[in-house]
Amino acid sequence: MIAKLLLASLVASLPLVSAPGAFAEEKEWAVTLLGGRYAGKEFRDIGDGGFKDSYTAGLSIAYTFVDWGKHMRWELEGQMLQHFGDQKMVEFVGSINVRWITFPWDRYLDTSVAFGGGLSVTSEVPVLEKSDPRSSEAATLLHYLLLEAAVGLPNSPWSLVGRIHHRSGIFGLFSHSGSNVLEIGVRYRF
Repeated sequence: MIAKLLLASLVASLPLVSAPGAFAEEKEWAVTLLGGRYAGKEFRDIGDGGFKDSYTAGLSIAYTFVDWGKHMRWELEGQMLQHFGDQKMVEFVGSINVRWITFPWDRYLDTSVAFGGGLSVTSEVPVLEKSDPRSSEAATLLHYLLLEAAVGLPNSPWSLVGRIHHRSGIFGLFSHSGSNVLEIGVRYRF
């Protein structure tokens, strides 16, 4: 089933890659140092103060592979996170992200927002996902969603990043578990 899901995702992204003139003229890499804190099982838990004594520290590497007009670009991203505190494990994430890069105030504060999806795999079943009474089952492999905002000085390769790192069972497609980590970080683009 997971192989079919990956194949369907690949096929769905082909029109984006094959669009004429879509390839980025300047390929761009970004490295982001991230830290975060567990913030509950579901998106709606984020505002409820569901923080636990569980933290992450990690590194993300992203590659811009398509400029889609002057407002958007597509990125491939890989992450490695170390979880510590209530959960002790390593997490690997791969995602495809779309980033909106133009805002009216960019000449004062360069801003971008991104949304992405992919896969997240952990070295063991996450303790907090397993112990949540709303989870009927937990798994190491889940779907991954990213929501991000980044701000920096114009023409600077450095930016500050805030993101929601969401692992999701997709209503039983993978499992009936999930989690959120609120992350902040520093990014360098080259």
